[in-house]
Amino acid sequence: MACRQLGKITKMLSALAPFICLAGIVVLQGQEYKKSAQKLNRADYLSQEQEQARLIKFQQQTPSLGFDNLKANWTYLNFVQYFGDENARKTIGYKLVPDYFETISQIDPHFTQAHLRLSIANSMYAGDPEKTIALMAQVLQSVDPESEQAAMLWTSKGLDQLLFLGDKQAAIESYKMAAQWAALTNGDRSNNITIKDLDTALASTTEIELKEAQVRAWSSVLVHIKDNQRKREIIEKIGDLKQEILALEQSAEAKATR
Repeated sequence: MACRQLGKITKMLSALAPFICLAGIVVLQGQEYKKSAQKLNRADYLSQEQEQARLIKFQQQTPSLGFDNLKANWTYLNFVQYFGDENARKTIGYKLVPDYFETISQIDPHFTQAHLRLSIANSMYAGDPEKTIALMAQVLQSVDPESEQAAMLWTSKGLDQLLFLGDKQAAIESYKMAAQWAALTNGDRSNNITIKDLDTALASTTEIELKEAQVRAWSSVLVHIKDNQRKREIIEKIGDLKQEILALEQSAEAKATR
């Protein structure tokens, strides 16, 4: 009899576990919101970020027990709150965005809308387009090509490949995949999602123009970066690109005078 009761209790706890976890997350989020509503100093924001990092780790390690969508939604809401804390982000930056992106992509790779927003946040605000591209590649392996906005994932990946890596061929392949996926749901939308005959259009783009676009892209990211090491890396990257542009211009001038 005692064993039977124990079995019932165990089943009950298993069924309630996701909601208990979510309730804990809600409480923690409520505490974070109260803190973020106050005007805090840098040390306070850093302490708050450590708590948020622990919460992300908790979300990564807690089993979903079949409630992947629910858990991913709560993680995404937590990210929205984190990203929207303007005072904190202006003070200490967007360091946790890649962690949110990775966590949500692992919990629910089908959460397309979240991935699209996180990709922009991770590339433009956290300054980590390389990781964005890698995470998008993982997500795209699991997404249904016919699902809503799925083709936009390829478009977003192609944009990062073009503007940040300067990889024209990779961008072309991504945009071609976007067109193929878009055609599965609505053939008329493919031209709106991708650039028509993108390979031809990019073929007419000079190497100097592409590198200038990269300089503008990385410069727009730089204003959001608070981590000194990452800031130095981006400044060095921009400097290298400018040197390459200068070398290409000098080469073009030398050829023109021959």
